[in-house]
Amino acid sequence: MSTPKAVKATSSKSSFVTKAVQYLFDVDSTPDRCKEEIHLLGVKHPGWAGEAEDPETTQQDPSHHWPPQFYSDFRSRVWCTYRREFEAMEGGPRGFTSDAGWGCMLRTGQSLLANALLTIHVGRDWRRPPAPPATRSSFFLPTPNSSPKSTHRRKHSVPSSPPFSPTTTTNSSSSMPYEDRARHAAYVRLLTWFFDTPAPEAPFSVHRMALAGKDLGTEVGQWFGPSIAAGAIKALVHAFPACGLGVSIATDGVLYQTSVFEASHTSPSLETDSASDSLSWGDRPVLLLLGLRLGLDGVNPIYHDTIKQLYTFPQSVGIAGGRPSSSLYFVAAQAEGLFYLDPHYSRPAVPLRPPLKATIEKEMDEATELYYASAYSPAELQTFHCEKVRKMHLSGLDPSMLVGFLCRDAEEWRDFRKRVVEVRWLPFEFSCLGAYGTQLPRAIFSVQEEPPSWPSVDLGGDEEDDGLALESVASSDDPRAASASPLSANTVASVLTPVDTTAAADSSPNSLEEPQSPWSPIDIPPIPQRVNSDDSGRSNGIGKGRFSFAMEGFRNKLRTFGRSRTSLALTEGEEK
Repeated sequence: MSTPKAVKATSSKSSFVTKAVQYLFDVDSTPDRCKEEIHLLGVKHPGWAGEAEDPETTQQDPSHHWPPQFYSDFRSRVWCTYRREFEAMEGGPRGFTSDAGWGCMLRTGQSLLANALLTIHVGRDWRRPPAPPATRSSFFLPTPNSSPKSTHRRKHSVPSSPPFSPTTTTNSSSSMPYEDRARHAAYVRLLTWFFDTPAPEAPFSVHRMALAGKDLGTEVGQWFGPSIAAGAIKALVHAFPACGLGVSIATDGVLYQTSVFEASHTSPSLETDSASDSLSWGDRPVLLLLGLRLGLDGVNPIYHDTIKQLYTFPQSVGIAGGRPSSSLYFVAAQAEGLFYLDPHYSRPAVPLRPPLKATIEKEMDEATELYYASAYSPAELQTFHCEKVRKMHLSGLDPSMLVGFLCRDAEEWRDFRKRVVEVRWLPFEFSCLGAYGTQLPRAIFSVQEEPPSWPSVDLGGDEEDDGLALESVASSDDPRAASASPLSANTVASVLTPVDTTAAADSSPNSLEEPQSPWSPIDIPPIPQRVNSDDSGRSNGIGKGRFSFAMEGFRNKLRTFGRSRTSLALTEGEEK
């Protein structure tokens, strides 16, 4: 019979063997020629069409293994990976110059945020230009297809561009059409926000993410959980309002509309709708983050269809999750598999070269556009994108994950709510239960108008409040209110007085005889009334629902008090 220690050792050995096979053979990158549709961050692409292939071309160009529309979109997603040789981090046990081994969840959170910002500032329809053909000089440079073992010993493998002067431009940037150049400059500037440096020009760097996690309880150098990653993203976005984004985090799997509306306003003061006196959408998009756990050791299979359907939402920005102790960024779904970007590939940090006249405005002038369009080489920018497609089965997904959605305006928020919940009214006889229903196969989160507000009635009770009567909390002009004053002590005592059922049993031969209560009536002294001056104007009535709720708690307290009195009397009698 195997002991738990032996079972644990066997499980660890099996996990190590699985990771070793995946590392050496890269089985997730094998094309499966699936013909079903692919949904990549809310965009639908056709599956494999079965075109004829040229063996020589296929070996040189990985795009021939996958549908061309899907592959163009996939290689355009921002991919944040491990970096090394950056400036030492502060705040940790030692000055880290690399996040390899502990920053995978941090990097997948960066990827999720970067692709949300890419949709806002560049557009969801933006695609990277085709990569230049490989030459003899570029053959030895690391590409996103490289494995970790091919890059971790190289120190200067990514060449840097020469210093840029605003008065000169390269042929590639000057020959671009104005619209393409503006989008390319916005794309490059966005990437610099994620460069690995503590400089203020990189507000979402690994340095700032790690320090934000430390403020939330995770030390620098420790693995982030989804909730810590969400909190760090919100803190950094809030500290950099120039990114034009707000963040709202779900509470216990519930998104509240009031919190989303609050995040959509740039200024602290919230605008109100004068007609309904309710919150309205503000002036910026909102990133919705939901930390979920959908199982124990693995994702429960009943949630597989729901996870796949999330990628059909136009607001989807992916899932930061992965295998156990190994975070991945999932961007697309097809059949029973998920396409992902793996951050476990270490590359040298790209040095930040900010313009001479740095600006945080959303709109850039012509000189700034020309700068960003030529400040970084294609080899440097290519390290933020993946050329090799990888896909894994849903059964290997870790149950703890961070799900993201981006709503750019009120219309997209309404569409998101409709996709999450479809109201279906119950029959009339069950109308007290309200509405129900969901469009997702299994509900994994919900959307509500506002957080619940609990009544400020103290039913726990203190010793000082045991002798105080209930106060009226209903409005005096409430038509449902009764003209009832606070109950007296005798009225409350009469409720607790046992009923003599002997006479009723004699008069009705078919009635069952009820056992008489062992508790005798208790003479309760008069209870002083307490009425606040602020409530004096509304003490003539009380709402039925809240009154009955408070009254039941008061009765329970009196019953407990009576039982303690009776027990004390019986104890004294036995001692005598």
